[in-house]
Amino acid sequence: MTKTKRKASHGKRKATIRQGSRRPWPADAHDERLRDALAQELMAVCVEGLKTFGLGGRRLATLAAQARAPTTKRLSGASQVLTDADELGLAISKWAEEPGYSDSTGRPAVLSVRDSGRASFAKLAHEFFPGWAVADVVTLGCKANVLERVGTDKVALLNNCVLFPGNSPLILAFAIRTVRRVLRAAAFNRRVTSAIEGLPDRAVWVEVPEEDFQDFIKFVRPQISGLLEISHRWLTRRAALPKNRRKKKRLAGVQMFVFRE
Repeated sequence: MTKTKRKASHGKRKATIRQGSRRPWPADAHDERLRDALAQELMAVCVEGLKTFGLGGRRLATLAAQARAPTTKRLSGASQVLTDADELGLAISKWAEEPGYSDSTGRPAVLSVRDSGRASFAKLAHEFFPGWAVADVVTLGCKANVLERVGTDKVALLNNCVLFPGNSPLILAFAIRTVRRVLRAAAFNRRVTSAIEGLPDRAVWVEVPEEDFQDFIKFVRPQISGLLEISHRWLTRRAALPKNRRKKKRLAGVQMFVFRE
């Protein structure tokens, strides 16, 4: 019964696409009417997304006018907001990846917040949050759902994904960074002539019921974490090679997320 329903839905969707399609694959890269229509849709998507953060139409219009006004180069508010989250991500990556922070099984060890030895949480805190009290770094890590307290003087790594559920400014800042990276990747791929030269960009999606979606999140979370750890390790080691130390560098990486429409 479920399969029949899915097939019917798929067929209906394909029929709708066929009926609504008035043009072939957009082969003309200079079709300004199509470009303008897609740009308008992108702006509408951004507006609808910003409305979920409590911004009304009038306020959005004011902010849009301010964004268009010619000014000197602005500092990225998103980057400033995410500075602590970025440093926390680097700290937990080191905790998760370096052998010195592993236990006898090879997993991230439970670390002391008081011991100032070579493999302690206090050392990580001082390295990535200079000037911070170790207790404040522990509090930040707990709020970000990456670690938990064990007793009175130890912490354990929960996961290597910095999350701030319910914190709208941080989530909005992360969304800004994501959109910026997507558009820069799109700008790059727009100029290449071969898929081999382009930046990899792949997505998969299937219609599933709510319970399967929740199971999928549990299934894919460690897969995403594993791929990101491997990617971070590769990039870090390559950047540290003697031949690359004096070369000009730009941030590069991979970003992944689960979505539901």
